[in-house]
Amino acid sequence: MTMIRRLLVVALLVAAASCGHKNDTQTTTTTSTTGTTDAGTPATPTSATSAKGMNGTTTGGAISTGAHQPPGFDTETGAQGHCPSDTVVWLNTNSRVYHLKGQVYYGHTKSGAYVCKKEADTAGDHETKNGT
Repeated sequence: MTMIRRLLVVALLVAAASCGHKNDTQTTTTTSTTGTTDAGTPATPTSATSAKGMNGTTTGGAISTGAHQPPGFDTETGAQGHCPSDTVVWLNTNSRVYHLKGQVYYGHTKSGAYVCKKEADTAGDHETKNGT
């Protein structure tokens, strides 16, 4: 009888741990390997880091915004690094409307990316007309 109780407790713990609460916290995975190459020289350590960001993308990297569109980034920092002297805007890649920082939809549309304002203007994208 105690064995059945133990199994039930373990099953309840597993069920509670995997109850599936979805939240938007970042998940980071890092792998590091070292060793030697075939020539016997020490191998350079490698590291792969992945963090889930907005729209399921990898944080800090460039993302596709579509044909004839400016380069998009999944973080403001990534976009600012691409165009340090320009304003970063959030481009809704479906409607081709961009939003300025502080506006309601800045960083909050279903499909979008952080882009440089001048590049968005050049590509034919335009600022939101209603200020949101």
